[in-house]
Amino acid sequence: MDFTFVDGDSKDFDSETYIKILIAIAKADKDNGHREFEYVRKQAQRLGVDYDRFLASTEKTFDINKQRVSRLTALVVLRDAIMIASMDRNFSLPERQKVYGFAAKLDIPRNDVDYLEECLKEYRALGEKWDGLVAGNY
Repeated sequence: MDFTFVDGDSKDFDSETYIKILIAIAKADKDNGHREFEYVRKQAQRLGVDYDRFLASTEKTFDINKQRVSRLTALVVLRDAIMIASMDRNFSLPERQKVYGFAAKLDIPRNDVDYLEECLKEYRALGEKWDGLVAGNY
């Protein structure tokens, strides 16, 4: 199961900033590892962005200025940031603070971020149900 991905070649989608944000989120929690960074690598490959260059040059303290992007683009960025931050099933305080900070600069209210987090939990639960059905364990 996978959410639909937004094409990176639109006028209001900055692929490089998107990858930098995901790297900053992945680096925000010292317990993040291969899974989180591999997710970012795959997204960078989809977008034709040089992952290794951005990984080396983007610190966990990376921040953005107020960005004017579509609501869809902002939500895609935040969705993937939350996905990375919660891959270990622990959306840590440093990760949460980064996501809320990015959301504010993308003009997405905190309530919407919280709702997005709930949607992702439901999405994961549905994926687990599907896997159980396929395995015959329902």
